[in-house]
Amino acid sequence: MGESTVMTDRLGPLSLFPPAERFTYMDAASVGLQHKGGSQAITNWQNMLANEGTVAFDEQAELDCLSNLNNAASQLFNAETTDIAVASSETVLMSSLAWAVNPGRDTNIVATDITHPSTVYPWVRLSKQNGAEMRWVPSNKYYIDPCEFEAAIDDNTSVVCVSHVEYGTGQCHDLKHLARVAHSHGALCIVDATQSAGQIPIDVVETGVDAVATSSYKWLCGPFGTGFMYVSKELQKLNPGIIGWRSHKDMWEFNACRLEYPNTAKRYEFGTMAYGTALGVTESLNYLLSIGIHKIAAHNRCIADQLITGLTELGAEILSPRLASERSATVAVRFPGKKSQDVAKDLKRNSIIASLRGDFIRFSPHLYNNTA
Repeated sequence: MGESTVMTDRLGPLSLFPPAERFTYMDAASVGLQHKGGSQAITNWQNMLANEGTVAFDEQAELDCLSNLNNAASQLFNAETTDIAVASSETVLMSSLAWAVNPGRDTNIVATDITHPSTVYPWVRLSKQNGAEMRWVPSNKYYIDPCEFEAAIDDNTSVVCVSHVEYGTGQCHDLKHLARVAHSHGALCIVDATQSAGQIPIDVVETGVDAVATSSYKWLCGPFGTGFMYVSKELQKLNPGIIGWRSHKDMWEFNACRLEYPNTAKRYEFGTMAYGTALGVTESLNYLLSIGIHKIAAHNRCIADQLITGLTELGAEILSPRLASERSATVAVRFPGKKSQDVAKDLKRNSIIASLRGDFIRFSPHLYNNTA
């Protein structure tokens, strides 16, 4: 396959992502291709555990497993390692954080009406229990007007919960602006980065967001079963909604009669997990970091630009934003006069892998794709 104008050898060979040798795989927004080194790390860990148990995977190895991921995740977000919590998914971390924040009656929680359910269901659950208002920013043809988003935030807003990149059309929100607006009204800005981490740079210092949670099986090229979250210093003082033996400041001091949280994001970690998946994520994340997320973003933008141009020439209606500042690598389209279900089947028969989402097709190319 040929090289794109922004691709360099540092993006690595296709052999690191074997399915990319057989398919035109543009479905990272659904499930990204796993980095081969990451999947091998998981297999090695599983075999080691099966053959040696705690002889090989002792308490120190258990600590190191998540500490190494903490270090990589802190680089991804430009955060401190003590600001990172690791668990089994974005969903459980977001749920625990929502219960910690616990928005009260007479407040409102602002979210878009096209956000992914995992982003906002924890807040919906709390709004029903506490009497808080869920304030939905309405979309127009799958697009969220930034001015309407800002207008929905007022002095009664307790939380602005946003998916950095909307899962359907790939619309990218301005986190720095949203955080500034939220804070001006005394509200928190909580971010789901599952559709952006790994394809778009995220700097928690520059943006000033209060928390960022992500799973790893999409743009981070990792496995199912691991998520991590950046938590601001202020939110590290709260009581997590989900706790377990890992939530204690000295987790190896097993004593059910005490509960003392660490003064870090580690208080949001709670229980035993499939630690091998964390090893896999660490491997894939370090690989992406070695390339540079800015470089990956530029590469992906080149592919997305070509997709938009070519699909437009074929008569497709582009549902994704055209404004550069609002775009990601995700390109959502539909073909007037054709059923998207039929188009999706035709693509798959031709080894082109994309997602059917509602009445449109979603393409989501990543670093293992090129302009060929």
